[in-house]
Amino acid sequence: MKKFFSLFVVMLVIAMAVAALDFAQVDETYDKEINDQQVYDTLQGMLGQATTDGEKAEVLWRLARVCVRLGDALDEKDKTGKFAIYEEGENYAQQSIDLVPGPEAYLWKSGNVGRWGQTKGIMDSLSKAKPMMADLKEVTDTFGRVDSSETWYTLSVLYDSLPGMFGGDKNAAISYARVACDTIPTKYIYGGTYKALAEYLYNRNWNASKRAKEIEKMKASWNNETSSNYEKYKYYEGANGADASPKWANGKLSAMSDRQEALIILKYAQLVYESKSFHSASDDRNYQEIAELIKKWS
Repeated sequence: MKKFFSLFVVMLVIAMAVAALDFAQVDETYDKEINDQQVYDTLQGMLGQATTDGEKAEVLWRLARVCVRLGDALDEKDKTGKFAIYEEGENYAQQSIDLVPGPEAYLWKSGNVGRWGQTKGIMDSLSKAKPMMADLKEVTDTFGRVDSSETWYTLSVLYDSLPGMFGGDKNAAISYARVACDTIPTKYIYGGTYKALAEYLYNRNWNASKRAKEIEKMKASWNNETSSNYEKYKYYEGANGADASPKWANGKLSAMSDRQEALIILKYAQLVYESKSFHSASDDRNYQEIAELIKKWS
């Protein structure tokens, strides 16, 4: 009897392992941009196999994530197609939130809404900005995720594109972009994130003296702000003061101008790209754009 019971337990564990959805392969296919349609189709099949709300929520936010890329891949003239896939992605994310709220679902809901807005045009999609911000605050504050590079990057884009709607402070866009760069997972390149920060700095164009003074002011705000991660990280540029050295430079922040640092960041992004053996299509595209900017700014 004891032997039979032990065998039953082993078989039950095996059955549970087989039944549980394994996202490793589909995530790897997504990461390598091998075939986004294949990822979408695989996830649709997994959705039918999911047996718990948790599994369904995991599938749904991944569907929302791949919808962003499927929409991006459509011809720019195919606005109807883009609207449809981004709206589909938003719906998947909302379904995931309704089942089991999680930071990834809120992130990719905002991602699809943001792409929808970029396709529509800023003036026709201003009403989407504040709901996006609310979703991103869920990630940073409700779930306390301060290591989500994609979330900080999206916030930086919102603040840079719509400064009037969010207090008129483009310095917050730079702070958000800095933390986005600092939290890029080591397995990714994310050249577009480095490029965004470089462009924000180039456009701000502070000299070294002004940077030193303003960053020290930000340090005081960083130390005093306790209301939320979203608010605190507006001052991330000053987190370690003007004498801090970013990972892409040997010198202190106070010893270089915005435009000098912008070039250093781009060259660092090139090194990150060149250090990786695998490059996705978007990695290659960002690398080319970065090379063009270096030539233009040098």
